Amino acid sequence: MSIPARRPYRHRKFMIDNQHNLPAAPELNTSLHQPPPTKVAVPFTFSQQWEFTLKELRETLRDRRTIVTLMAMPLLLYPLLGMGLRFLAFQGVTDQKIEFRLAVESDTQAAWLSHALQVGDQRLKTTTNSKTSQPSPDVQLFVPNDSAEVDLDGMVKDSVADVGIRIELDAPNPDVGKPLPSAQVQLVQNRNSTRSRDAADYVQQRLEAANIVWIKQWVERNGKAFQVPVEQVRVLVEPTESKSAVLGLLPLILLLMTVTGGVYPAIDLTAGERERNTLETLMALPVPRFRLLLAKFVAVVAVTMLTGLMNLLAMSITLYALQLDRALLGENGFTIGLGSTLFLALSAFALFYSAVLLLLTSSARSFKEAQAYLIPLMLLSIAPGFVILMPGWNLTSGTAVLPLLNILLLSRELLEGTITLLPAIVAVVSTILYGMAALSMAAQVFGNDAVTIGSSGRWSDLIHRPETTIHQPSITAAMVGLAILFPAYVIVSGLLARGEYTPSERLGLSAAMTIALFVGLPWLLMRWQRVTSLTGFGLRKTSWHYYLAAVFLGVATWPWIFELIIGAQNLGIRGIDVSQIENVERLLAGWKDVPLWLVVVCLGVVPGVCEECFFRGYLFNGVKQHLNAVGTITVTAIAFGLFHVALAGGAAPERLLPSTLMGLLLGWVAYRSGSIVPSILLHAIHNSTLLIVVNSRQLLSQWSIGQVEQKHLPGWWLVISAGVLIAGVLFVQVARKRSPSAARNSI
Repeated sequence: MSIPARRPYRHRKFMIDNQHNLPAAPELNTSLHQPPPTKVAVPFTFSQQWEFTLKELRETLRDRRTIVTLMAMPLLLYPLLGMGLRFLAFQGVTDQKIEFRLAVESDTQAAWLSHALQVGDQRLKTTTNSKTSQPSPDVQLFVPNDSAEVDLDGMVKDSVADVGIRIELDAPNPDVGKPLPSAQVQLVQNRNSTRSRDAADYVQQRLEAANIVWIKQWVERNGKAFQVPVEQVRVLVEPTESKSAVLGLLPLILLLMTVTGGVYPAIDLTAGERERNTLETLMALPVPRFRLLLAKFVAVVAVTMLTGLMNLLAMSITLYALQLDRALLGENGFTIGLGSTLFLALSAFALFYSAVLLLLTSSARSFKEAQAYLIPLMLLSIAPGFVILMPGWNLTSGTAVLPLLNILLLSRELLEGTITLLPAIVAVVSTILYGMAALSMAAQVFGNDAVTIGSSGRWSDLIHRPETTIHQPSITAAMVGLAILFPAYVIVSGLLARGEYTPSERLGLSAAMTIALFVGLPWLLMRWQRVTSLTGFGLRKTSWHYYLAAVFLGVATWPWIFELIIGAQNLGIRGIDVSQIENVERLLAGWKDVPLWLVVVCLGVVPGVCEECFFRGYLFNGVKQHLNAVGTITVTAIAFGLFHVALAGGAAPERLLPSTLMGLLLGWVAYRSGSIVPSILLHAIHNSTLLIVVNSRQLLSQWSIGQVEQKHLPGWWLVISAGVLIAGVLFVQVARKRSPSAARNSI
């Protein structure tokens, strides 16, 4: 009987470890240098995301420092600021009397001067059309009590008197009731005193006016006609920008105080996680980093907006209590409507700044490092506040796309009551898009040092190129592309509208701009990310049923879009007023000389192709990695609608709802088909059909399109289009059942 050889103990422990599914020691050591295994992400649900958000909110609001910043700072700071603002506001408009001290050498001279100043003052009042409420100065005459010689020069030098006046009368003792004798007057003025100069000017102006009155009286007594050779009238008005300096400080103070509330939560939820050694546990969850950071972002935004609300309330109460509301904001003062509008502007700013704060703090490895990052940010935030105090800075299409400066200008114009619709929309939308881009970049940096040992979450991760080819753009690249596209689209459209071009040149430049922005920009971003262009844009083959459905839907949608626009205008939602109708009619008249095919290609086909490549292609593929079908279609449709609100000549808010609904239809077709080719066909047919109808002058005259009062389309048109629309939807359903790949994309 043979006895088996004894296995070594170490080998048996290795077998036991394998039974417990644990890696061997050598493999454990080498795995430190390998990338971590890929996590299987759980499906996105709003309830789960809400739980993440509540967890971050609870941790943030439990901190006493957050509550102190949120509640105590506004209550303590704004009364002090209000006292300073009150001093600045009333420094130049108070009704304080100005006092001039005049010194003469005798009582006779004092009587002559007093009468002369009175005559001259009456003359100036009749020749001055004053629209201000400036008070008249008080005049004190210093007369010696005895006959001793008076040193007028010494009195002026020692500032005992503002002006010394030597008067030599031709008649030493003039008779009462008779015209005053002529005199030679010498004014003694302090060279370095502004008050002395003003007093001398006051006396000189009235003596000159009295001269004219006396000459006129002398001529009339001698029976001769007299006319003053030069009759002057001075008009005094208030400067229009007298309050801009004070009103420019209010938005800066309000925004900086709002930002202060989000600084500590942003640091605590990112760099604080690292110091507490809880970031590794958080990153081990089977949840994408973007969703984890989104919960932190909502918490920071909530605290920032609460801080903004508290600051807004404290500011309004301070202005009302110190009687500054009407002095700064006009007769209506600080109204509820103005406060609500300011809060909406602050909300957009809170979204942007919270994302920027998280972007900076996500790359910090400690609390102190995060604080060091935020100091330059606060200094950069103060700089635009001084820019808006300079004259000539207003909210325009150009300044509306400049981060931080646009919200400061928007807040100032809201307080002044001089807001313009299009720059305001551009400022809010661009700020939100910048915030989304910053949040996407923060998600790319957040947690890198917790996922890979030895990584430090470097800034170079933001521009790092993948080593291998990928098939879809990341959500970071999609948000960055959207944030770049919107301001570029507004600026280029404005430049194109200001240029003097023929209709054909304008159409060609418009098509080239559309291609460069909506196709060229995402193509460059995909090249940098090594994304395959065809899959990145979503250019794939699909069932022929979708193409047929796109034709039906493209022909049938434009009447309903037209009706929605007319309905919005009938409700008073109109961006182009009556004064701009002539420009629209002139533009339509210029199209008569342009071939119809060129109009259709430049304004129908090219926008249909290019806009779909960006919205249903590049942006759609980037967003759908983190949202479900409904969320992806909705987000891209809202972005599509906002882009169609901004026009070169103004805003068109009546286009928001129709364009957003059109974006929902296009996104639904693209998601069902798994390709953007059907949505391109639908979009191009829709645009082209509408352009062909608009170019038909006979139909324009029947429907009064382009006139101020527009009529609805005939009812039978709507009935036919509804039938064709239903047929298109049915074709999509048939195509879904016959296409397995599309069936997997069904909603």
